[in-house]
Amino acid sequence: MKVGIVWCLFVLLGRSFVQAYHSQLVPIADPSNHSGMVTGLSEMINLLSPKTLVLLVLNETKIHKIDRLTVAIHSYNIPTCIFYDLEQYFEYIANNLKNSLDTTSLLLCHPADMLVDLVDRRLAHRLSLYIFYWGARRLPAGFDRALLREPLRVAVITNPKKKIFRIFYNQAKPNNLGELLSANWFDGSDMTFKRVPLLPTPTEVYKNFEGRVFTIPVIHKPPWHFLTYTNLNESCNDTDTEFDMANVTSFQVTGGRDHNLMQLIAARMNFTFRYIEPEEKIQGTAMGSGDNVSISGALGMLQRREVDLFLGDVAVTWERMQAVEFSFFTLADSAAFVTHAPRKLSEALALVRPFQVTVWPLVIFTIILSGPVLYLIIAMPFRLEDWMKGTLDKARRLQVRRGPPFYDMQYIREMGYGLVPRADIAGTPQHPSLNRCVWYTINVYLRQSATIPYNGHVARFFSILLWLCATYVLGDVYSAQLTSQLARPAREGPINTLGKLEELMESPGGGYQLLVERQSAFQVALANSTGILQRLYRITQRHPDNESYLVGSVEEGIQILLVNSKRAVFGGRETLYFNTKRYGAHRFQLSDNLYTRYSAVAVQFGSPFLDSLNEV
Repeated sequence: MKVGIVWCLFVLLGRSFVQAYHSQLVPIADPSNHSGMVTGLSEMINLLSPKTLVLLVLNETKIHKIDRLTVAIHSYNIPTCIFYDLEQYFEYIANNLKNSLDTTSLLLCHPADMLVDLVDRRLAHRLSLYIFYWGARRLPAGFDRALLREPLRVAVITNPKKKIFRIFYNQAKPNNLGELLSANWFDGSDMTFKRVPLLPTPTEVYKNFEGRVFTIPVIHKPPWHFLTYTNLNESCNDTDTEFDMANVTSFQVTGGRDHNLMQLIAARMNFTFRYIEPEEKIQGTAMGSGDNVSISGALGMLQRREVDLFLGDVAVTWERMQAVEFSFFTLADSAAFVTHAPRKLSEALALVRPFQVTVWPLVIFTIILSGPVLYLIIAMPFRLEDWMKGTLDKARRLQVRRGPPFYDMQYIREMGYGLVPRADIAGTPQHPSLNRCVWYTINVYLRQSATIPYNGHVARFFSILLWLCATYVLGDVYSAQLTSQLARPAREGPINTLGKLEELMESPGGGYQLLVERQSAFQVALANSTGILQRLYRITQRHPDNESYLVGSVEEGIQILLVNSKRAVFGGRETLYFNTKRYGAHRFQLSDNLYTRYSAVAVQFGSPFLDSLNEV
């Protein structure tokens, strides 16, 4: 008898537990609550005012309930679509994220059915809001908080009483603990909400982080971050030969431009941070393509959600934007390269250096040609006169054959008032010789006294022009440049453009080599660019060691340039400028700007506080 009574009590308790469990997992079957559910959900969706509402129905739900719900939502002019297949729904959300579209989902299922898939498929994003409703009276116990952390946005609606709905939200606080906190409630009796809007906006939630601790990777890269390393070998026992090398050295951030900027942002948004150093000690390089992009270094830690954000000399590239997101630009820098400073030229060629190589042939050609030109100017009228005289004599002979002319040449000669043409004087030359004209022009260029060989107006004008050119153009310019070069020794031309650098790298006697930081944005730009950058990359690949052009940091490249002057370091202009000043700006030559690059704060993909960070 007692055993039977105990057994009955055990069965009753088991049934009560099962009913309580089903009250949390399965929809409420009370028909009188259907209208309240439709009214409550439609009013909450209307207050949320989404651009697009997606309904996902996984559990067995009566068709008339879904129809009534969609009709009520359409009355508020909210476009909706319904999915009954989970894979099709995931594909739809992924396409919306690729197109940067805001999507609000009303999921008529239990959160445990799909939270893992949302995280694994990287569908957690600030643009996607997932609202769960399955008719439970309270939140399910034993929820895995790790699945509800940022950037996943989850709201859960419960129905504790008839016509009463409570809304729980995992981003009601900026602590990122994955807690579902009560954000609002709706009373269907008087159609009122506790607060408006339905859910707190991200800009209000993440305006103040309330002392939250961020984990931020850092890399020693002056002037952005200065790291001081401390050797801890002294604290280790000599007999202990097996220890982790990572624990031997500690670091401390002592300053830097981005460190100061991070302190200002932390003070403004009320959070603290701690630094960690990536194992690779690099920013990170993108590997793969499409949805399979993976990044190493600090950005790889951010992609795997091991850190919260990364502020440094981080260039914004398309490959990196596939794995992480960037804030508003914190710096607009330029790409450049640095070479050795122009060296002094030999003084042995000081006499011929005032003019460049391209000028000297033209000067010599002008000096040689001036004498013949002067001879042609003087002799051309006489040549023309002789030709005209021969033509007249020929015409006269033809006229004598035809008959006696109406004039007499003897009469014409007598009308010259006794003047006898020079051609009639035997032995008198008509014009100066070519040798005399050449000798005269040489005297003019050497700035020596000389008599003009002919007193014609054209010859006199040409002589004056020749004297002005020799005195003021050639003589004064040459003497002025020669004096300045003797007073200050000349230097070789600077290497300011990629064209000059390519010429020196291609020439057999040049021997120049381009250096770039390993796994940096500049290495990616050099390897993936077109035009002259692509040609420079091919030149670097001709070296027997294909990776000889890679260095650990810009500082290391500058140190190599100090030892070997036939090197050029490619990187950010601000970084190069800082390092050249450290080792002596007079030793280096900074090139012109090659292209503009932008740096920004890198955050996790879909980070909810990106808008707040942009406002700051």
